[in-house]
Amino acid sequence: MKKNLLALVLVLVMTMTFVAGCSQDSGESTPPESSEPAAENTGGAGDYPSKPITVNVGFSAGGSSDVMVRLMAKTMEEYIGQPVVVVNKPGAGGWVAWEELAKSTDPDGYTFSLINSPNIALGAYDPVNEREFTIDDYDLLANQVTDFSVLAIRKDETRFTDLDSLVKYAQENTTLSACSAIGIISDDATVTEYFNMNYGTDFQIVQTGGAKESETMFLSGDTDVLAANIGDILPQYRNGDYKIVAVFSAERVGLMPDVLTAKEQGYGDIEMYSARGYALPKGVDPEVREILKDALEQAIKDPEVVSKLEELGAATDYMEGEEYYNFLKQNIENSKQIYGIE
Repeated sequence: MKKNLLALVLVLVMTMTFVAGCSQDSGESTPPESSEPAAENTGGAGDYPSKPITVNVGFSAGGSSDVMVRLMAKTMEEYIGQPVVVVNKPGAGGWVAWEELAKSTDPDGYTFSLINSPNIALGAYDPVNEREFTIDDYDLLANQVTDFSVLAIRKDETRFTDLDSLVKYAQENTTLSACSAIGIISDDATVTEYFNMNYGTDFQIVQTGGAKESETMFLSGDTDVLAANIGDILPQYRNGDYKIVAVFSAERVGLMPDVLTAKEQGYGDIEMYSARGYALPKGVDPEVREILKDALEQAIKDPEVVSKLEELGAATDYMEGEEYYNFLKQNIENSKQIYGIE
């Protein structure tokens, strides 16, 4: 009995060895995967999402952009069923995060980014640091808010008390403002440059890592004025800590109805704002993209998110697709006109 069993085992072993040898020599083994990234992932959604999703913010924590994204991300988790982790990557007016996104070699739908216009839309026109990427190098998802620019002064400021006296002072003195970006890519910097180019002022920009750092410099007296967005300074305006000398919108803003527009004060038709939305790297599988975009849209339009942003001074302005693309293109044309770029 034992001999028969041993013989059977030997036969099985020899058979398996023969089959394995034939398989290795047949030339039908699975080829190794290519090390080159695919132009587009087209494998379908599968079990997406099966792990946490990351949203990058190219500015420091605590600023209006960061606060907005964190409100959205927390709510988006309810709609997509996975944690949505906010990662701050400040620097170069947002371009540290955006260059990383554009250069992504693994567009799997697990990383997307906040994008701010005019910063990202006008990087290719920045004469100081021209960027190689334009809005056409990203997969635009949706816009969330449009936040108008303002000029603020400290409540105890005596050198100037309104826009007229500020302009007169800046015509005779170098006047400092801090911004996270400089030149055409920044709505805040473009506001001051508008006065330099049209009214002979000498506003100079000190570049910082984000809105909170700019505000700290302003409060400490290291800068003279604060060019910012309504969402950055609404609490201080309401508390009376800041005096807003102008808002750069077509009409007065309901959140600060006593603040005059620049146009009302005789300073032209300038309208400047920060538009904040989201983008993916190119090449994400269409089914994955649709799942992410749908959850993002639901989070942006969630009544609680909309209400909290309004309290912070940011009006929800949802756009997607061609409407969003054309909106950014118009932003480009408006800024090019201010800087005299053909």
